[in-house]
Amino acid sequence: MWDLVIFCSGVMLFRAGLALESLKCDCFMKTGIGQVPLPAVWFKGPVDEHTIAKSLEYLAAIREECVRLGMPVSAETVAEIEAVLALSDTSYQRLQVLLDNLKELIQKELKTKVFLHVTPDRMRFWPTEAEPSLFGEQVRQAFPSATFDIHESGMCLALARGTASVFHLMRVLEIGLAALGAVFDVSLAHTNWAPAIEEIEKQIRDMHKESTWKALPGCKEQQEFYSQAASHFGILKDAWRNYTAHVRGVYTEERAALIFDNVRVFMQSLATRLHE
Repeated sequence: MWDLVIFCSGVMLFRAGLALESLKCDCFMKTGIGQVPLPAVWFKGPVDEHTIAKSLEYLAAIREECVRLGMPVSAETVAEIEAVLALSDTSYQRLQVLLDNLKELIQKELKTKVFLHVTPDRMRFWPTEAEPSLFGEQVRQAFPSATFDIHESGMCLALARGTASVFHLMRVLEIGLAALGAVFDVSLAHTNWAPAIEEIEKQIRDMHKESTWKALPGCKEQQEFYSQAASHFGILKDAWRNYTAHVRGVYTEERAALIFDNVRVFMQSLATRLHE
């Protein structure tokens, strides 16, 4: 999905249209229409150097936007107009006709596109270049294999796919549970959460009996951290994971957003002591 997304800036699209209309306006205004008597240059006169430079600058921006939005015919047509402007005898009349044709072509190609609008309040769930780690850099470094599902959960939520978002969040939690299990040599392979959590909790309760654990600094503090983590996994299993895995859970956007925030905070807590 990440590779299929093309970010469409409404501002850039507006500016491209504004640039096209500005060039068309120049084709009328710079010919002297409205003056009495009508200047000899009129429509058939050659385009002046300043207008050519402005046209090439604006057309390059329009062509770039057409390429980005997947409109190759329009982009190629812009390139053809740029080539025409390189001819010294290009008239205002010819440029105006070419720009009119380009405008109609862009309108036709835009009809083949479907644009999805992500509202500002949902954009916090969408990973960007400025904020690539939706759960924070510490989580990304501690659980790198969770990055895909973290991103997917956010993008699904931004696109109002609440149930799909929760599905990915449960996969994120499973990576965290696997990391917790590794501390106590409990594998999640070929088993579900329940027996793994039970075995982890059993070993946590017996930590004070193990000489290896007792010798570690802050043994009680670690036991408390692991105990709370295991307990939280048990709560999440009963509240969300079981329903999601067995096709019983359907989540609204609001509910999915709450789960997203809960999982984010929990994974951030795990990342302070655990890693893959």
